[in-house]
Amino acid sequence: MLKSKAAIFKSKKQGIIIDDIFLTEPNKNEVIIKNFYTGLCGSILTNLSRDPSLPELLGHEGTGKVISKGKNVKHVKVGDEVLISWMPYNASKDTNYFQWTNFFYKGKKINSLIYTLSEYSKLHSQFVSKLPKNIDHKEASILGCAVISGYSPVLKNKDLNSKSSVAIIGAGGLGLLALNAAKNKKIKNITLIENDKTKLKYGKKFGIKNMVDINDKDFFKIIDKITNNSGFDYIYDFVGKKEIHEKSLSILKKSIPGFSTGGTLVIIGLGYDKSEFFSKQLLLNEQTIKGIRGGSVKMKSDLPKIYKDLKNKKIKMNIIISEVFDFYQIKYAANKLKKGKIFGRAVIKIN
Repeated sequence: MLKSKAAIFKSKKQGIIIDDIFLTEPNKNEVIIKNFYTGLCGSILTNLSRDPSLPELLGHEGTGKVISKGKNVKHVKVGDEVLISWMPYNASKDTNYFQWTNFFYKGKKINSLIYTLSEYSKLHSQFVSKLPKNIDHKEASILGCAVISGYSPVLKNKDLNSKSSVAIIGAGGLGLLALNAAKNKKIKNITLIENDKTKLKYGKKFGIKNMVDINDKDFFKIIDKITNNSGFDYIYDFVGKKEIHEKSLSILKKSIPGFSTGGTLVIIGLGYDKSEFFSKQLLLNEQTIKGIRGGSVKMKSDLPKIYKDLKNKKIKMNIIISEVFDFYQIKYAANKLKKGKIFGRAVIKIN
């Protein structure tokens, strides 16, 4: 069996530890990856907020190299450098997302779906795809979650144009990527909304003029001034909380009967609140609430455009990736993320 160091989460009290796991040979549909870099996603805080029933492995986006594969795996070969993503590659209506693999820890066989915070990962092959040549491993390591979730929803929105008014709520890594995409689409009226003034200042790196503290006592007056009392055409919510949804609908464009429809609230931030809305208000204002998971990307057809933007420096990774941590700093990095002290996206260097 292959021995691998891995970040393991067993309990809230103990936190993340680094210990040895063991991997058997891949089955016919699996690959074993030697990991290069992995992104540190905010969703890890959900994992760390409760005690798992079994030890968990963490991470779901990264870059690496195939060192072994099953006989049915055709789209990558041994020696290929690959992108790892929780979004299945070349999915179809018959795709089964929950393709479990396993690892051994302390002599016990444990199931796992996808993990990247380890020296080596054994994964179902649908979670990997071949990287183009001359792609930076560090920069590409956040494509599999952060970029598809933050950059793609704006990039792929064909209804957005230079005259659209767009609000982005949340200035974390995903929000900044959405900001990046909006600037690339030459949208002039972009507003960044946050409750952390330091993160708002970080957004200035993209040249955004309209930055609003959501807790400002004059919040609605400020928004009315920015939008000329019209509201936003699109609001991208990267927070996902009930109060954000409620405020968003209040500052979303309302319809003018016989002339125009209302705006669209796009929910991307993963929240666990139960939000409520008045169907009458939604109908009369002709507003839309839409959820987008992973940018609604089709990896095989959408990745080439993302890679092109990455190579052409349209994705400002020098701003987005703010910190790089060593593998053995993962506990420190996760604590820093929890305290809101990481701006943009952090990555972990594995090898």
